[in-house]
Amino acid sequence: MLPRVTLDGFRTARQTLRVLRPEDRALVRAAFADNWDAWAPWMPALPPGGTERVADLAVDRAVDGAESGTQLRLGAFLPDGSLVGLFNLNDIVRGMFEGGVASWVVVRRLEGLGHASEGVRALLDIAFAAAPSGLGLHRVQAGILPENTRSLALAERMGMRREGLALRYLRIAGEWRDHALYAKLVEEHRFRSPNVYGSDHVR
Repeated sequence: MLPRVTLDGFRTARQTLRVLRPEDRALVRAAFADNWDAWAPWMPALPPGGTERVADLAVDRAVDGAESGTQLRLGAFLPDGSLVGLFNLNDIVRGMFEGGVASWVVVRRLEGLGHASEGVRALLDIAFAAAPSGLGLHRVQAGILPENTRSLALAERMGMRREGLALRYLRIAGEWRDHALYAKLVEEHRFRSPNVYGSDHVR
C-alpha cells in the first residue's frame, strides 16, 4: 500500500493531488474525450472502446497500482472539483532501483497557467519524500518525445537532467518512437516550502 498521505490528498497552492478512485471515472472519461486531439500525439493509439476505454484503464490502474505499490496515478483537482490533469509515477521498482517513471497531462483549458509545473513539482516531492509523507524513491525518470517541446522545457525547469536519446523507446500513436530520457535523483531535488505543502511534506 502506498503512503497514506498520497491516498488522502496532497495539497499545493491551487491543486489537490490524490490517487484516482472509481467514483472519478465519469470525470476522467470526460477529460479524455474533450482533450484527446491535444493529447493523442503523446499517447499510445486508441484501443477498441476509444477514449472511454483509455480513461477506464487509467482509473483501474490507479486503484490497482496504489494497492500493489507499483504505480502512483494522481488526479489533480481544483477547489471546485474540476480536473486539472493527471500526474503519474509508473513502473515503481523497489530494491536495488528504488525508482519510477513520471508522466503528466493537463487539460487544454488550463494549459499555460503553471498547473503542469505545480503538479510535477508535487509529484517529485511525493516521490522523493520519506515515508509516511512520500514514497522515498531514489530516482525519477521520464521519456519525452523530442518534438514535445513543452514537456522538455518542463522537465528541465524541474531540474531533471537529459541523459540521452532512447531509440524506438515507446509505441506512440501506433509507431515506435525515439524518446529523450530525463532523470532526477533525490539528492538533486529541492523540496518546496512548508508554507505551501505543510511541514510533514518537506524533508
